Formats: sequence, structure tokens, C-alpha cells
Amino acid sequence: MSTERAAVAVRGDEEIIRTHLDRLRLDLVVASRITHVHREWYRPLQPDPFSRLYLILEGEGRLVVGEQELYPKPGELCYLPADVPISYSTISDNTFRKHWLHFSALIGDRDIGEMLTLPFIVPSRAPAEAAALFEQVGAADRDPPGLATPLRIRSALTALFAHYLDSAPPGSIRLSAQQTEESGIVRYIEDNLASALTVEQLAAEFGFELSAFIRHFRTEFGLSPKQFIKRARIERAQRELVTTARPMEEIAASVGMDQSYFSKVFRQVSSVTPSEYRKLYRQRS
Repeated sequence: MSTERAAVAVRGDEEIIRTHLDRLRLDLVVASRITHVHREWYRPLQPDPFSRLYLILEGEGRLVVGEQELYPKPGELCYLPADVPISYSTISDNTFRKHWLHFSALIGDRDIGEMLTLPFIVPSRAPAEAAALFEQVGAADRDPPGLATPLRIRSALTALFAHYLDSAPPGSIRLSAQQTEESGIVRYIEDNLASALTVEQLAAEFGFELSAFIRHFRTEFGLSPKQFIKRARIERAQRELVTTARPMEEIAASVGMDQSYFSKVFRQVSSVTPSEYRKLYRQRS
């Protein structure tokens, strides 16, 4: 695969991952706590209908996730996914002291693990910040019930999960095996943004009847194919505006639009004209 083709493939996968994360809904199952586990801490290998997140503060121990045996260290975040067999145990008297919580993570009506492959152990980029975020989740859950309580809990949990994602090494967040076909669709869109790309063309390319393709696409991405293509074109144009000095007419052509229509659609999506967008970026730089 050429370097350019590989870069397009990576962008395609990243676009799908961003789309999935944009649709992610997190809900707390059991509130954040700190526990110093006892020497008999043990559970046999079995799945749960929820995910777990730990921050190891002290000590040592053993986790098994599926077929992987793990020995997390202080300062590391541990993500234990739903519906995957999990086991844990102590290995010495120096047992774990850890923050922990249980949560659900759904993209549409599917668990995040069906859509993305996430690392089980991640060194926190800032363990003190991670600990504070765990405490914020617990504090929000202990607040007196009110209209905004679910929002505060979800906001704190989202900030914590974002910290975990931001701490993950580059390339460690990947599409699941089930998402291979979707990755191919996005790469095809990225490769053909300069052409008059149609939904009918996409459906035929990937062997779908038109209405079935539209339903499949909306289920996977939460957008219609037309909405996704429009967003992909504008995001490509935004990159061109801030990384090149190309004229507007050339950028419009590179995303399959004439300049007048490009300016109209760009403003609809970005709330500013292409020229204003470029100017704003240069001012910030």
C-alpha cells in the first residue's frame, strides 16, 4: 500500500472512530469508590453485562480479560469490557488499592466493545487528574437528587472516560473486526470526494440494495449517507483551508463542489464562510 493510500486508510478509520465516539452514551452502574482489596480478593472467569474502570493507586494483583493475563501497576487505568469473561485475584500481601466504578457504554443500542477495540491497560497521562475525575463521579452520584443530577453524573463520567481515551497510546484504539466493511465504505468515500459521489453508487459498490444500504449506514454511523458525505467533504475542506494556501476554487473542486455551492454548504455546517474560517484559524495561530 502506498504512503498516500495508507494515510487515507488511517483517516478513514479515524473518521469512523470519531463518529462512533460522538454517539457514545455512558451511564453509571455503580458509583466511584476507593477500595483496598483484601488478601482473599478473587473471582472466577465470567462475563458481566457492564464495563469496569479501575485506577490502580498502590499494590499488585492479577487480572484476566478473555485470554489475556494482566498485571497492572500503580498509575495505570484498567478497562474491563462488558460481555467478556473477567477474572481477578491477589498475588501477594501487597494488594491493590484502587479507584473503581462500573458503567455502561453504548453506541446506539450496541456496546462499545462491538464497535471498537480498546486497550485493557493504559498508563494514565496524569494519575492525580484521573483520581480527581473518579472522585468527581462519586461526588456527583452522592449529590441530593435533582433534575440535573443525571447530567452531572454523565458529564463527570464522560470526562473520566475521555481521560482514559486520551491516555491510550497512538494506534491502540481501533475498529473492531465487525467494522471492517464500514472502514472500507469510509475509505471509498474519502477516495472519491472530488467526484459526483452518489448514494446509489455507494450501495452498488458494496453490493447493497439501495434502501438496505441506507438503513445499514444509518445504523452504523447515526447519519444518512448523504449527511456523512457532506460532513466528510467539509472536514476535508477545513483541513485544506488551515494547512494550505490553495485558492477557494481549487479546494471546492477537491471536494466535488463548485465554489458557490461549496461556500453555501460550508457556512451551513461551520457557521462561517470558508474565508472567515481560514482567517480565524490564522488569528489563533
